[in-house]
Amino acid sequence: MTSSFTFGDVLAILGLFQSLYLLVYIVFRAGELRHVIVPFLCFFILALSFLADFAVPRFNQSSAVDTIRNMVWLSLPAFSVLLIAQVADFGRLPKRIYWGLLFLNIVILLLTATIFNHPDIMLTIGNIMGCLCFLVLWGSRKSFADLREDKLTKGERYWLIVSLVIMNAMIIFASLLSLSNIIPEVSFVMIRDVLGIGMVYLASTSLLRIYPRAIRLIEKQTTQKKLSDGDKEIIEKIQNLFDLDKVYQEANFSRTDLARELNMPEANVSRIVSAHFGKSLPQIINDLRVRDSLQLLRQTDAPISVVAEQVGFASLPTFNRVFKDAMGKSPSEYRQKQKNG
Repeated sequence: MTSSFTFGDVLAILGLFQSLYLLVYIVFRAGELRHVIVPFLCFFILALSFLADFAVPRFNQSSAVDTIRNMVWLSLPAFSVLLIAQVADFGRLPKRIYWGLLFLNIVILLLTATIFNHPDIMLTIGNIMGCLCFLVLWGSRKSFADLREDKLTKGERYWLIVSLVIMNAMIIFASLLSLSNIIPEVSFVMIRDVLGIGMVYLASTSLLRIYPRAIRLIEKQTTQKKLSDGDKEIIEKIQNLFDLDKVYQEANFSRTDLARELNMPEANVSRIVSAHFGKSLPQIINDLRVRDSLQLLRQTDAPISVVAEQVGFASLPTFNRVFKDAMGKSPSEYRQKQKNG
């Protein structure tokens, strides 16, 4: 067992404490469980990775510790893809294919560790699985096409996703260089730790800044402290009406309609909506309608007027105005750009 303290240990400890701070922050500032579980899992794995990098030199006689370190680092791309999918989809839980990739990645790593128990083989197979995860993500790239022009978050979700992809790609590339003996293992571990710290830094800045509007992971308005348990039950009902019933797609859906659905006074609805979401009900409804229209504009050739009607706008001029305010271009310009791109 080794007790020497190196620069690599400093990086591992720095990354570990940053990850733990982020995890604590998420736990105490998060909203619903479905919004927090994916980021929490991703950065929990990253915290374990830093811990393993610090522990391995101190247990250099234990192959089990080294195997655990390889497994947690090699599973990071699958967790990152899961996080990217959630950021891109306004906080909804990722599709089953991404969960399936994560499960497949973990199973293959466990089988590799059990059958072969050789670091180079595990790194090779793990890197292949990491590349596969990002290839699947690349296959869904069209669904991310609108992120760069999304004025609701000023394109920050797009650049966060790009940064996470680049960080993971560099970790995989550094791993391949280490396997080829182009760079020594010690240098590879430090490079990997630096890139991991970069991921935590991104989460501590961009992620926490864009989530209040994008997916409400960290959204916790100060006025929300005034909400009672009964109010929080109403919020859950409102969220279900938006996410499941999509009531906002009804033309001229208003506060009166929402109050009727909830069987409560309109004034109470306004207070709860404003306190929890930090926006008025018309703003929320328009944001949701614009979001739904993006997919229809990309994936169908339906006339703009039909798209406007399907997502809930009562008139085409209103749709054009709201869409341009949110996206910086008209629906027809957006569609044309998607086709040309």
